[in-house]
Amino acid sequence: MAKMIDRAGSVLHIPQDVAAGEPVITVTGRRKVYIENYKRIISFLDDEVKLQGKTCRIIVRGKRLVIEYYTEDDILISGLIYSVATES
Repeated sequence: MAKMIDRAGSVLHIPQDVAAGEPVITVTGRRKVYIENYKRIISFLDDEVKLQGKTCRIIVRGKRLVIEYYTEDDILISGLIYSVATES
């Protein structure tokens, strides 16, 4: 199955991490985190947001965190970002 995904991603010019369902995390300065390929919001506090990714859990820690928007595939979190981590 993994080889099939790799081949399909290669033919379609899709990055391997996206094709495999890995989260794609983009941090802009210390104020914004954009995350693609997540499944659901586990918890939301003003100092921590936990997301369930398709392959791991994603934890954003900071101060005055706000979810600016979310869809079923991506989310934008803003505030003073201290850290972004993943765990199995």
